Amino acid sequence: MKAAVFYGPRDIRVEEVETPKPEAGEILLRVRACGICGSDLHQYKLNLYPELGAPAGVGIILGHEFSGEVAQLGPGVEGLKVGDRVVTISNGGNAEYIKIPALARRLVLPIPPELSFEEAATNEPLATSLHGVNLANPKDNETIVVFGMGLIGLGVLQILKATSKARIVAVDVAEKRLNMARQIGADVVLNATKDDPYQYMLKMTGSTKIRYLEYPVAGVDTVIDCAGQSAESKGQPPLWQALQMVKENGKVVEIAVFEKNCDLDLNIVMRKGIHLIGSWGWVPPEFFQALELMKSGKVNRKPLITHTFPLAKAKQAYETQLNTHEAIKVVITP
Repeated sequence: MKAAVFYGPRDIRVEEVETPKPEAGEILLRVRACGICGSDLHQYKLNLYPELGAPAGVGIILGHEFSGEVAQLGPGVEGLKVGDRVVTISNGGNAEYIKIPALARRLVLPIPPELSFEEAATNEPLATSLHGVNLANPKDNETIVVFGMGLIGLGVLQILKATSKARIVAVDVAEKRLNMARQIGADVVLNATKDDPYQYMLKMTGSTKIRYLEYPVAGVDTVIDCAGQSAESKGQPPLWQALQMVKENGKVVEIAVFEKNCDLDLNIVMRKGIHLIGSWGWVPPEFFQALELMKSGKVNRKPLITHTFPLAKAKQAYETQLNTHEAIKVVITP
């Protein structure tokens, strides 16, 4: 089979590799769509997650956001047949075929007929967004700021709009992504290169002075950071503005990855009693719930898929996903 094999930073090559064979309890899937995740990008740029991916000689095959058709069933697999359209989770989706381990069988879900392979491939990142929203536990009429309008941030926005009546402020630096945030229902959209989000929120929600704290506090209930910090960025990350703008005893949920260390005065967390919550991945019920949100029509992922590439153009696909001003979600279709 053909696969896009990663060898090192910005070195990905489409090559012939051995097609995996399913053993007892395993499933061989013909991959029809595989999204490029933020973690795939961190690996592609910086080799940040060397354990990510499926081994392929001296390289690895990236890709864990995928959907496809059942091609072969190992002994003992029940409830599936060859040709079934399914979405699931594993590593190595940048290939024509992928083997699903027996432990993942309960996460092999049928794709509803109304969803395309490309839409279904966004289920895993939608579950990641859902996990962050669940940790935030939003309430109606709260003010929630979401930093970063990539697929995870836009997924957070979609879920907030589908499940709450919170007032949502979307922040990014790319107009294409901000336009999408506006299209899917953000109440306020801020370009951080034109408006200082912290100062804007002070004006929008009010400014309060707290004893022993030099920074005025805004009235933001929760901030969900889906931006993190890239290796090439300068200055403080959005997380610093999140800590400044959130109210006393408010929440900051950190979903994004930091490609480099940052120097923050974390005394602000203690003084304001901030609930700083890390959000990593998802739990199985959220994987199921994400698909239900798409199936019900409460969340529409189709507009977020901006580019598709054949497997033969995998490197171009990764380079395109790096361009945050042009791409939202890039999907490879082997």
